[in-house]
Amino acid sequence: MSRWLWIGAGAVVAVGAGAAVAAAAAGRRLPVEHVTEGGLDLAQPPGAVWDVLTDIDLYPAWRPGLSQVERLPAAGGRVRWREYDRHGHTTYEVVESEAPHRLVTGIADQDLPYGGTWTYTLTPAGEGCTLTVTERGEVYRPVYRAVSHYVLGEDSSVHRYLGALAHRLA
Repeated sequence: MSRWLWIGAGAVVAVGAGAAVAAAAAGRRLPVEHVTEGGLDLAQPPGAVWDVLTDIDLYPAWRPGLSQVERLPAAGGRVRWREYDRHGHTTYEVVESEAPHRLVTGIADQDLPYGGTWTYTLTPAGEGCTLTVTERGEVYRPVYRAVSHYVLGEDSSVHRYLGALAHRLA
């Protein structure tokens, strides 16, 4: 390999390492916990929206990127399932359920670099309803926190979900 190729490869490695160190430093300054929220005004009544929110088996049909859902045995009386996508899998459980107005789901895996809950609140509005989704998230690793905050946006998952749900209900 020529000398200039070695220098170029070294520069790429140095820039990558520098970016990782900078991301870790930035992530350490961010809080582990965050709260974000999004909402939709829907033409369907709360019961109809509730049915879509809680039909775990049909998630892959309307949530882009989700390839499979596997129902798991209940733990402590809580409904549990595992979602598979291109990044691997995540196990979820129902933390609270007050049909058809309030649903709280949480990440049940303890070994992931993130965790938290999503609270779905359905409020009647005329013939339809308003859905509010509140994410109370935790990102444990500083580099992941920096990417989530500065690159992806902490609210990106909520808005991606709401967009897919709006399309499903249209």
